[in-house]
Amino acid sequence: MQHVPIQISPHLVPFFFKESEGKEYSYSNRKVRTVLFSTTISTIGRIIRLLMVKAGRPVNVENFNLCLTVSDNGNSKKYTGQFYKQENGTNSFLMLPPEANKDINDFLEDMFRMSFISYMNGVVENNNEAVVRAAIDKFIDKYELLEFGFCNDTLRQLYYREKKKGKIL
Repeated sequence: MQHVPIQISPHLVPFFFKESEGKEYSYSNRKVRTVLFSTTISTIGRIIRLLMVKAGRPVNVENFNLCLTVSDNGNSKKYTGQFYKQENGTNSFLMLPPEANKDINDFLEDMFRMSFISYMNGVVENNNEAVVRAAIDKFIDKYELLEFGFCNDTLRQLYYREKKKGKIL
């Protein structure tokens, strides 16, 4: 079975870059943040550990690392995020089947979506359209979502659809 490095969707990189605690480095035209996820305490770490076992690639480390990189060449930005392990003083990317990579990204996407809905619920006390639009624009700017084709209309539709459901999940 083919295994690929665990990469997170580029549009999630700015979100997790800003919302995760970790060491940050800047050099040349890029910013890098490394975030540790415990394989026993963190939900993301536990999920990845279980997927590694299921794929026949168990690892014996206490943490997985997420390396988030934002490169800016002046005209555009490039966003990458990959999980790796540090073992015996060396780093190596975590490799899983593409389906497992998709499952991890789906979970991270759910976290992003829940954060968006919670943010909107905290800002919007009524259905004042101007407030809704302004809050969405602020969220788009904060997480650099224009780079990925997100716009006020699509996020507004998501917000109202989720609000109508009445539940986050």
